[in-house]
Amino acid sequence: MASTQLKLLIFLFALGLAGGCMAVAYWIFDKELRREAVLGEDIKKMQKNILSAPDPGAKRFDAAVELIKLNQLDSARDALYKLLVQFPESPTCIEARRIIGEMNMDSIFSPSQVAGKKDYIVQPGDSLGRIAAKNETTVDMIVRMNGLVGTTLQPGDHLLVVPLNFDVVVDVSAGTVTLLRNVNGRPYQFRWYTAVGVKMPPNVRIPVELTIAEKQAVIEGKGVQSGDPRFVEAEKWVPSSKPGVVFRTVPVAKAAVVVDDSKGVPKAGAVVAPETVAPESGIFLLPEDLEELFALMRKGSKLTVVR
Repeated sequence: MASTQLKLLIFLFALGLAGGCMAVAYWIFDKELRREAVLGEDIKKMQKNILSAPDPGAKRFDAAVELIKLNQLDSARDALYKLLVQFPESPTCIEARRIIGEMNMDSIFSPSQVAGKKDYIVQPGDSLGRIAAKNETTVDMIVRMNGLVGTTLQPGDHLLVVPLNFDVVVDVSAGTVTLLRNVNGRPYQFRWYTAVGVKMPPNVRIPVELTIAEKQAVIEGKGVQSGDPRFVEAEKWVPSSKPGVVFRTVPVAKAAVVVDDSKGVPKAGAVVAPETVAPESGIFLLPEDLEELFALMRKGSKLTVVR
C-alpha cells in the first residue's frame, strides 16, 4: 500500500513538473518568440505599405489627362508643369514631360495657334535669309512653318514666322537634352530628349557654356538648302562654338572595298567589310529628334553642358 502511494506521489510530482515546464515554455513562446514573430509580421506589413504607398502625383496626372480629354489644353499643360515641380519623384513625371513636349511642339508648328507668331508680308528685295534674320528665326523654320517647296518669294506674300528664342541644356551624366524657350527673358522647359550617347572631347571641362555655331544639312558631302526637296533626307549636323561638341546622329560604319590599285576600281569578287569607326565625340540623337531640334535651334543659341 505504501509503495503504491509513493508511486502515485512520484507520478503526480512528475506530472506537475511536466506541466510547469510546459507552462514556462508557453510563457516564453507567448512573451518572447510569438512577440518577435508578430513584430516581424508587423514590420513586413509596414514595408509593404511603404512600397505600395499611393503616388501623390498620380492623382494630379489623372486630372490633367481628364482636362486633355475635355480639350482644355492650356489648363492641362499648366497642371502637368505643376506636377513636375511639386512631385518631381513621381513615376508619372516621365509621361508628363512627353505630353508637355508634344503639346508645345503642336502649338509652335500649328498654323491655327498664332500666339507668339507673326504674319509677315514679303517686301520687295526680301529673301528667306533676310526675313529670318529680321525675325530671329531660321530659313528652315520658315519653310517648315509655311510648307514652302522653293525659295522664290513675291512681294505681298504672307509668311507665318515665329522667333526661335531657345536655349539647350545637355546633362552628360543623365544623357538628356532639354530645350528651353525664353519668354520675356525667362526660360522655361519646352521639350525633353533622350540622347543615344554623349561623349565630350577631352579638352572640354564641364560645366561649360557655349553657343550654336551653325547648322548643316549634307547629302553625299554636299550642303543642301532648306528649300531643296532632299532637305528632309539630308544628314543634319549642329556644331557648337567648341570643336567636337556637335549634335548629330550616331555614326554609321562605311563599307571598305578592296580596290585594284592599277585601275582604281573595285576588284571582281572583292569582299566588302565594315570599316572600323574611330570613337567620335558628340551629342548623339535619334534622327527624328535631331530633325526636330534642328528646326528650333539657330546660330547663336545658348548651349550649356552640365554633369
